[in-house]
Amino acid sequence: MRMDLLLAEKRVMEWATACSDELGFRRSSIEAAYIWNPGGFVNQSYRISDSETVRHVKFAQAAKAPFLKQWATISEYLTAHYQAPSLVQEVNQEILRGYPYGLVFEFIEGKPLSLFANPQSVIQNVLKKLNQLHTDKEIPKLIATEQACSYSDAFTEAYITRFEEDLDIIRSEKHQLNFVTDKSLAWFSTEVDALRKTVNQMPSFQKQATDIVHNDINWQNILVNDHDDFWLIDWDDLTVNGDAAMDYSVFLWPLYQTKDWAFWKEYVSQLAGQEVVERMEFYFRAKLLDDVIDVLADYIEAENVPEVKEKTQKRAMEIHLHAYAEYMKRYV
Repeated sequence: MRMDLLLAEKRVMEWATACSDELGFRRSSIEAAYIWNPGGFVNQSYRISDSETVRHVKFAQAAKAPFLKQWATISEYLTAHYQAPSLVQEVNQEILRGYPYGLVFEFIEGKPLSLFANPQSVIQNVLKKLNQLHTDKEIPKLIATEQACSYSDAFTEAYITRFEEDLDIIRSEKHQLNFVTDKSLAWFSTEVDALRKTVNQMPSFQKQATDIVHNDINWQNILVNDHDDFWLIDWDDLTVNGDAAMDYSVFLWPLYQTKDWAFWKEYVSQLAGQEVVERMEFYFRAKLLDDVIDVLADYIEAENVPEVKEKTQKRAMEIHLHAYAEYMKRYV
């Protein structure tokens, strides 16, 4: 579905103006600005402001709405215990075509952790907070508990299923990817199958998955202020039957195989145990393969968003080519 960002910003502005009292705006002049997410276009986010008060609104397509609704259900708990942004209100009307549900949050004045030169103290504090989350006993009481599954099932849900969905998109739109050969595309499928089989055979992946997992705790989703206070955002992928190794691998990905990696690996081992560290190695492998495959789907989807098409596709191609070469060097 093709997006017109200028029209979308206009509609969000008109809606925010009409609902200014509920949103906490005091002035009549309200502006809305699209927030570019280079990792995909399934959800849309906007910054809305009356120059005094600022809000962040996130809209979801129908298929993703239940995930945002789950976040709304436990938002107060997440804010109180896990530095999540405060929910202002739910949006139960279709402001943007194809996006029937949304959430409005207080806007956090912080920078992504990725922009900090010395993030070590924040990293330790986030790891402790993640460890607290993974063993939380209250969250399963607040939301519907999912069907019991193994750690291999959790891995499949986190990566293998997404790889297969991405590959379907890539095959159908292969003509857009002149930098991807048929041989490479066939190899992607072979590698996904091999990773699935390996994980299904490993003893540490056969135990029941009981961890409460954020599932997208990359450094862009950790906002930090000048006093090292931090907030964890984007909770719509939270699951109660996940694998702590997923969170640790995504969060520690920028540090993996650096000169400091031995320290952080031991730190996680002390926090969560050696089996988590063992599974984490396979999540790192899947994370790198995700940078090979998933960005190609982003490249294709960017065709429908002309305002950000060029920079999204440039970024996607650069990540793909670098990750592909790195993956071949490490694992093939």
